[in-house]
Amino acid sequence: MEWLQEIALIVLSISFFTFVALFGRIPALRKTPIGLIYRIIWIHIPNFLGFLDTRLFGGLFVRGWNRTGRYLLHENHALVLIFFIILLVISEVLFIPSAWPRIDLKHRVCTVILVVLPYLFLYASVTTTSAITPQNHHEQMRRYPYDHVLFHPGFVCKTCHLLKPARSKHCSLCNMCVSRHDHHCIWLKNCVGQNNYHYFMGLLLSTAVLLTYGAYLGYVLLDKTLQDAIVRNLPGVAYFGRHWSTGTTWSIYMHLWGLAIADDLRIGGVFLLALLTTPLAAAMFLYHVYLLWAGTTTNESAKWSDWQDDVADGLVFKAMGSQVSPRRAAVDKDVVEPTVPWPITNDQVLLLSEGPPRVGYRVCMESRSIVQPEDNEAPIDQRWTSVGSMKEVVNIYDAGFWSNLQDAMRIRRR
Repeated sequence: MEWLQEIALIVLSISFFTFVALFGRIPALRKTPIGLIYRIIWIHIPNFLGFLDTRLFGGLFVRGWNRTGRYLLHENHALVLIFFIILLVISEVLFIPSAWPRIDLKHRVCTVILVVLPYLFLYASVTTTSAITPQNHHEQMRRYPYDHVLFHPGFVCKTCHLLKPARSKHCSLCNMCVSRHDHHCIWLKNCVGQNNYHYFMGLLLSTAVLLTYGAYLGYVLLDKTLQDAIVRNLPGVAYFGRHWSTGTTWSIYMHLWGLAIADDLRIGGVFLLALLTTPLAAAMFLYHVYLLWAGTTTNESAKWSDWQDDVADGLVFKAMGSQVSPRRAAVDKDVVEPTVPWPITNDQVLLLSEGPPRVGYRVCMESRSIVQPEDNEAPIDQRWTSVGSMKEVVNIYDAGFWSNLQDAMRIRRR
């Protein structure tokens, strides 16, 4: 069954490279083998091929590849969304008509429900936006407080010309500022944010459950086929609940499964596809569960990772905002007091500096860094202390898993 091994290898390879492409840049995996493979595939190999192309062909292929890459990655097109829908539809058209006569009522009901749910969540995720507009800007400004670590008051979006609310981000692909921006999803042709994050989580969960159930149902049907063919129909073999695989070696077991898949290719092919892609869908869902547990978003996790690297390099200093910026509390209260009182308050301010801040320092607002005074003999400002660990930094948006879940799923907090 060499062809079966080749198909399995191809599907596994596609799933693996998709996993690396989606997760290779996230902070939790940046310094792991997955992050290394991501850099090799997406940075080092393209740079090497670009070097060869420049030397041999004057950069002809690189220019064509860059145009294609800009369209695929930096244009808000529907190609990936169409591919995802086609893959779902074809798999279901192949699998369901073949499986329907062979399954009982409970499996038929489960099949209908699990097939419909991803389309409902997909439609809701695609058609619901979290755009910040002049009409809802005041409401968005009062949704979250600024933490003065990742998000600071007073910054205006250069495109939308609106003050940027806490936890928001301007998406160049959607051409809008997005409330509680998580990421721009090319599978949805839309940003995942405040208003559709719960739909997106439903899509991930329902897709993972559908794939798991499809793999399970395919296994049950193929296993029954083997059971009938090997145990019940062979002369001289008594059938007393004996399973067909009893006493078989591993090589024979895999060979018989290959025969079953080849004999029932519609069921077998979709079973194999579902089995090999289930871990990818489950990993995406579990990653977002982890983000909810951590009280952060995909966008914010990247920012926290940058702070973590700066802390490791000894460049981060903290102080009490009420001491270094007495007007901060009054400004925050007037501009961004949440409609629903936020459960965590924090007076902490973080800034970057190559050494302990000295009296007379200036703050560069864009980079959140300190410019030391020209007088090298100026005394150290005792209000600032070095941050030795991220445990010393408060994430005010992490109010506990249940509160984080309520907020992300748009359940009213109490």
